Amino acid sequence: MHAALSDVEVLLKKYLLVTALLMLLAVWCLWLAATPVYREYWETKKAGVPPISPIVESLAAPSEDTEVWVCWLKTGFSVFTKGKEDIFRGEIPRLDRAEPLSESVFGLLQEEIRTTAKTRRANARSGMSWSMTSFVLDTYYSRTFSKNLCSPEVLSLMEIQYFAPDWAAHPGLTALGRNFIWHDSIMMEIGLADLFKESPGRDWFEVLEKGVEAKLLLMDEYFESQVPFEEFDQFLIAEEGLKIIFQPYEISGPFDKVVDVVVSWDRLSPFLKPDAPVTRWYEKQLQKR
Repeated sequence: MHAALSDVEVLLKKYLLVTALLMLLAVWCLWLAATPVYREYWETKKAGVPPISPIVESLAAPSEDTEVWVCWLKTGFSVFTKGKEDIFRGEIPRLDRAEPLSESVFGLLQEEIRTTAKTRRANARSGMSWSMTSFVLDTYYSRTFSKNLCSPEVLSLMEIQYFAPDWAAHPGLTALGRNFIWHDSIMMEIGLADLFKESPGRDWFEVLEKGVEAKLLLMDEYFESQVPFEEFDQFLIAEEGLKIIFQPYEISGPFDKVVDVVVSWDRLSPFLKPDAPVTRWYEKQLQKR
């Protein structure tokens, strides 16, 4: 009888030891799953891969392989990508690092993306991004840049900010034009008015406004003009002209996607600021014709 009790005690001790080890393993897995993961790396985007969202018509699939720098961050509760997780991805295409402007812009955007990732990681560690018993809401947030124009003096990039939480009926999207110049050995990000000569009546804006309206009417004959446009918030400098960007549903009509319309430089050239980087770039394009 005593021997039988001893065997039972041994089995109980083994059971308790195994149970304790399993509990420790479960706690370790829980800690590992909730720990933020952060990586920086280069990857090649294959030609023909569609853009991040079908509602971004301006980001067509690249015609050739493109090398991009990626910052990837995962926070929240996830084991082997199952469960709740909060993912951030920042992406910048490889620019011409031999040029001072490209190198400066690349460094600026890298720092912007790293700061965003650090903030999200810090919030996760402090519990700010956890949501009741679910730890976090499933979310995907990205900042993606694509080259529009890249020259020694002028650099223009489109930035797409994409946010897809699991509780929203539709993802959120914002399209931004990021335009930079190299002026007096300094990198500068410029606004729309920086391209044109100063004038009390802003003559350049009237010409630009009419050009935009004409293009929108060609895209949709039932476009209800919102004359007068007070301003154009986002733009891109392109070889074919100045691209004005509109967000989904920003303008009336069936424009539920990101839309850009181009006004030719020939119409705007009389108003360009003399001897400015963009003006010099445009004059070089004229010489190539």
